[in-house]
Amino acid sequence: MRSSTPHWITGLGCVSAAGRNLSETSAAFFSGGSPSPGLLDASEERYFKLGIVESLRLKFDLPNAFVPNLFALEAIDEALAHAGLTRADLRKCRVGVSLGSTVGATNYDEDFNRAFFAGDCPSTDSLWQYFKTNSAQFVSRYYDLTGPVLMLNNACASGADAIGAGAAWLDNGECDFVICGGLDLIYGKIYRGFKSLLLCSPANCRPFDRDRQGLVLGDGAGIVVLEKAGSPRAARALFLGAGQGSDAFHPTSPHPEARGLNVAVSMALAQAGRRLDEIDFINAHGTATPHNDLTEGRWTARHAPRAKLVATKGYTGHTLGAAGAVEAVFTVLSLMEGKLPASRGFQNTDPEIGIAPTTTVVGGDFKTALSFSLGFGGANSALCLGAAR
Repeated sequence: MRSSTPHWITGLGCVSAAGRNLSETSAAFFSGGSPSPGLLDASEERYFKLGIVESLRLKFDLPNAFVPNLFALEAIDEALAHAGLTRADLRKCRVGVSLGSTVGATNYDEDFNRAFFAGDCPSTDSLWQYFKTNSAQFVSRYYDLTGPVLMLNNACASGADAIGAGAAWLDNGECDFVICGGLDLIYGKIYRGFKSLLLCSPANCRPFDRDRQGLVLGDGAGIVVLEKAGSPRAARALFLGAGQGSDAFHPTSPHPEARGLNVAVSMALAQAGRRLDEIDFINAHGTATPHNDLTEGRWTARHAPRAKLVATKGYTGHTLGAAGAVEAVFTVLSLMEGKLPASRGFQNTDPEIGIAPTTTVVGGDFKTALSFSLGFGGANSALCLGAAR
């Protein structure tokens, strides 16, 4: 078990349908602002597709980069700047990279796939991109880092698990600080897979709503810079604990009694030295699918009725392996701002759940929060985070 001394989160970065950066995201959450024009690809109506790929290729001078790596670099650049770290600082330290993804490390060239399965012999040039899909190795090379590298693929818990793994490196003295988080890309084949499972909503997603019809997918990346307490850089928030638990129940549905989530939360709280009645709010996984929201909502009503419930996928869509990291960033943002966003899409309380997420911006002296990720295959992850003030 980890030392009771919390680690410091010194920098944050994110890019999603909620905003290209922290400032835009904060405006969308707390002030009703809109992301910058051109952030989303208006030609795609089935999911939130970021329309900034070409601008990122130019910004980072990477014309042939694997697209999710560009999202990661955008979020990492912001997180490093937020922490006050330069490339020269990185070269003086052992910097680890721990990232999670679901779609990353797959061949996403749909033109090649379509032609190949039609019996044609398309050029294999695009397949070389497959060898660039280990995003953690790519980031380590890009910034010339010398610390440990880990690329996790654990369904929708990947990004949260990557943050927990980064904290374990600090516990063990394996590096001086960690760039950790998640990234993911949505494209046609992924959308069709979720649609075939009858999980996609025909309209905007409505987390925890009585009339929810399913999820909406979205591109995104979320990054935190994690350091040991006492860093010369200011703490934006505290990393208190992480936990993981398996449902061992069903390929896509959570255990009805939230078995894995119970394990994950218990582990995170034990590491954090906190009790459930000390949790001020929970950033829920909140996919707006019938089974996920029922299980997660009932768990919250039963075990943490004092905690306010927040669901943010109405802003971002479900960013898959990035979700746990993107939503960890959102959780820290709420701790820093002392405000919780309204849960976009929610309108009517589901009587089977019995509780409702936030419906307006809520202010308060929030000190401790949990962020949940419930992935396919029964992968559950919980992060316990705290305010630095």
